[in-house]
Amino acid sequence: MKKILALLLALALLAFAPSSLADAIKLTENASGFDLSIDLPADATVRVETNGDVPYTFIQFADETQPLIYISVAPSEEYEGVTLASLSSDELDALFASVSADLDMPSYQMKQTAGGYDYMLVEDDSSTDSATMVIIYEGYFIQMTVWNANYDVLTADDLATCEALLDTLQIIEM
Repeated sequence: MKKILALLLALALLAFAPSSLADAIKLTENASGFDLSIDLPADATVRVETNGDVPYTFIQFADETQPLIYISVAPSEEYEGVTLASLSSDELDALFASVSADLDMPSYQMKQTAGGYDYMLVEDDSSTDSATMVIIYEGYFIQMTVWNANYDVLTADDLATCEALLDTLQIIEM
């Protein structure tokens, strides 16, 4: 009898588990030759807008204290055939200057996702705090930007939320 109850309890828990798990969403860029997939947390929604050929995926959490995020994928002839790992220190500095041109107090560091993609984390350490994570892949900029409502200062938890989402990124060759 105990085994049957334990089995029924386990089955009930498994039935409810999928509702709390992340859903994989596919972000497609028509001309890129690849798709992007990320695992979307259960409390997040997605809205996609396209400007020209560049899709912008906006991610918003049900909890309004969570950061706002958007992801864009745009072609770049300048970086065709290179990756962040292949750029020299001077080239990384030039990329940083380009990405951070509108920021008040920018800084950057190089990091890697759980999937092995190198990215540049560009932070604005001013009172209008935001952060941008840039991956270069097959001549495309994959950019994730995070900020808070009213541009409140990002916390370590805000960045961790965004980086955890970026860690689920998968690039799928078509």
